[in-house]
Amino acid sequence: MTKKVSESQFPRSVFLEGQDVPMPSGICYLIPVEADVSLRVGLFESLVSPEKTKGTIVLSHGYAEYMEKYAETISDFLNMGYRVAMVEWRSHGCSGGRSDIRRDVLHFTDFDKNISDLNSVMRDFIMPLFPPPYFGVSHSMGGQINLRACVLHQGLFHALALSAPMIGLKEHPFQLLLLKGVTRIYELLGLGHLKLKSAATDRATGRSSYNRVTMDDSRFERNERIVDRHPHVNIAYKSHSWSVGAVNAMQNTLTKNFLSRLDIPVFIGIAEDERLVANEAIFKAMALSDDIDGKLYPETRHELFMETDTSRQAFLKDIDNHFMKISGV
Repeated sequence: MTKKVSESQFPRSVFLEGQDVPMPSGICYLIPVEADVSLRVGLFESLVSPEKTKGTIVLSHGYAEYMEKYAETISDFLNMGYRVAMVEWRSHGCSGGRSDIRRDVLHFTDFDKNISDLNSVMRDFIMPLFPPPYFGVSHSMGGQINLRACVLHQGLFHALALSAPMIGLKEHPFQLLLLKGVTRIYELLGLGHLKLKSAATDRATGRSSYNRVTMDDSRFERNERIVDRHPHVNIAYKSHSWSVGAVNAMQNTLTKNFLSRLDIPVFIGIAEDERLVANEAIFKAMALSDDIDGKLYPETRHELFMETDTSRQAFLKDIDNHFMKISGV
């Protein structure tokens, strides 16, 4: 039974100011997941009456992203008749957990801390305040977290929709073996926090040097301006230890033994011109599980929610149809 909570139990946070697309009307909270770590969570009430609301979408972002980047997407789901809870991951944006060694390097050793974080936020905060059904929507790294969470903590979601999930990377297997070996040596020397030089996201100055994530340059520039105005949300690099933890999670997920335990329907949006994650890994996941379906979107890159109007509206419509088919509406 879900325990009763009051919103007044949790400290308020704020949305970042000065965006080209302002956040929709909602309230931002800091939800504790450890003694010294809280996640920023935004709650956005449905724009229609409770009896007409389709359900609760729990939206989460990818690597080096933050809540405000999804202001437009949150508004889309609200206008489609959902209520929305947006989760900002550990060590991202204004959530807690940033390393004291270098704040621009994403560093913690256990990737699955994200899963326990999501489970805590869902059961202790979102579920007591927002009613079911619960639909998980996530991008890239968030897709990997959602997939693992649905297997390791069953009962969180009724269905998932994933945008270009981080199920596998484009690196050659030998590169990943080399990364693991080097990182093991660094960790023995207490240097697992060092940045992975080959994994720079071209954000050392806070700005990406070129657009490899969307066909829509205007949305790309709009998102870059958020980092310009709020440089504290910038993540420039991954640490060696975090990178190996993420690789291990991906490899553990992409197995028949793991995906056979999936018990909810999953829809995956796949970008045709994908330059970050491995589409081959997504197709393999679809082959390993009868519960996973997907669609390739032509003339798109990695960030489907930041794509051109035509592409993103097609993706949003497919997500809505997926969830409505599950709920029987």
